[in-house]
Amino acid sequence: MKKRVVCAVLGLVMMLSQTFTVLAKTEEQLQQEKSQAQSQLSETNAVINSLSEKQTQVQAQINAMDGDMVDLMIQIDATKADITSTEESISQKETDITDKTAEIEESKENLAEAEKVRDKQYQDMKKRIQYIYEHGGSEVWVNMLTGSEDVSSFLNRAEYAQSMHEYDREQLDEYIAVVDQVTELKSTLETQKADLETQKADLETQKASLESQEADLEVQQADLQSQMDAMKATNSDYAAQIEAAQQQASEISNLIAQQDAELQRLAEERRKAEEEAARQAAAEEAERQQAAREEEARQEAAREEASREEAAEQQNHTSDRQEAESNSSSNGGDSSEQQNSSSQGNNDSQESSSSKEETSSGSVSSGGSTGEAIVAYADQFVGNPYVWGGNSLTNGIDCSHFVYQVLKNCGVYSGGYTTSAGWRTLGKPVASLSEARAGDVLCYSGHVAIYDGHGGIVEAKGSKWGITHDRSANYKTILAIRRFT
Repeated sequence: MKKRVVCAVLGLVMMLSQTFTVLAKTEEQLQQEKSQAQSQLSETNAVINSLSEKQTQVQAQINAMDGDMVDLMIQIDATKADITSTEESISQKETDITDKTAEIEESKENLAEAEKVRDKQYQDMKKRIQYIYEHGGSEVWVNMLTGSEDVSSFLNRAEYAQSMHEYDREQLDEYIAVVDQVTELKSTLETQKADLETQKADLETQKASLESQEADLEVQQADLQSQMDAMKATNSDYAAQIEAAQQQASEISNLIAQQDAELQRLAEERRKAEEEAARQAAAEEAERQQAAREEEARQEAAREEASREEAAEQQNHTSDRQEAESNSSSNGGDSSEQQNSSSQGNNDSQESSSSKEETSSGSVSSGGSTGEAIVAYADQFVGNPYVWGGNSLTNGIDCSHFVYQVLKNCGVYSGGYTTSAGWRTLGKPVASLSEARAGDVLCYSGHVAIYDGHGGIVEAKGSKWGITHDRSANYKTILAIRRFT
């Protein structure tokens, strides 16, 4: 089971490593993979701890078996020594038995010799007794004694007869005693031999028991050695698994370190991106504020220019009126009539011109609803003056009124007038300048213009320039692009 877990962890490490090196990951993905790797690292460390505990237990068993093995070897050596000592004792008993056997054989020979002497003495004594008995018995003794010449001879003969009798008796008793002694010695030797043979048999039994004990100990030793070999193999297997798991843990740790480094790099990139975005936002805000200030200054300048033009026009009107009054004084009532006639003629001329302009606008509007027609219509007013707050395409107009008049006269817008900021919410939105088409409205901070479809704009640029078609569409930040076609 542990091997399968270790293999699974290794496979996951390889998969995560390959994925990590091949694909660019987001911080969230890396955090998830890091969490997964940390989980696998914890599991691998748990496997290592479990294997280490088992290895410790196995090693403790091996150490205990080593102690048991030493005890068995000591017992086997002691048993072998006892067997050797017993064999030596058996050998000594065999020698003693051999010696006793020799002594018994010798005693048998001595006994046979003594019995032979005893029997001879007995036979001799029987022959003398038989001779005396056969030749008269007691008379022989009496004759032998009475036939003595004197008392001394008699006594000598009597003493001799007595001595003969005693001698035979003593010799017979002595030989009988020797026979008994030899018989007793033979019996003693045979008893000692029997004892030695019994001791030898006991020693041989003891030796057999020791040899059986030695065989049992050797079986125990072999069995214990087999168990130790199995435990050592298990210990080696645990060591190999621990080494593999430690290698896997090292690889996972390295992977986590790479993930940490990548997360740190991504965090640094995010920080820099946020700083850059903040900087760009600040720059755009500063640009917007600058544009607002410029627009305000432009409008103020336009107002001042309009005020000067109005003052000049008022001055012209005053001069014209004074000249008219002077002419009226010199010509009388006719002059006044002529003035009225002239004034009426001028009004008719302006009304005719205005009517002509509206007719021209109507014809363009009805025939040109596409973006190119809008641009072409706007281009015909290039060079006409700019007037802040003005609403005349010919006599003076500002940027918002210019767009309003062009779109309305081209028939693509039917709403009311709105400011440059208001144009940002009208029409349909366009995502970027690369998707803009001719006739789209480009909204800037404080300004609005018509896109020509080729990177430029038609606009009421300012009192200094009037209506122009000479500036790039991206001369400053575009805030919105709206489409009305």
